[in-house]
Amino acid sequence: MNEIKGICCEVKNCVHHNKDNSCSAGHITVGSSMATTTTETKCETFECCDGCTAK
Repeated sequence: MNEIKGICCEVKNCVHHNKDNSCSAGHITVGSSMATTTTETKCETFECCDGCTAK
């Protein structure tokens, strides 16, 4: 898997998460376009891995 340099990912239930907390997605998309604080942003490239409990 290729790592996106400079991206730290701690979302262990994402299919793109590597054990060294890097991201292996080919690209990432971060939303929302109307965010005004960091809590209003999210990784829209997230995909649950097998056995994921997120809804």
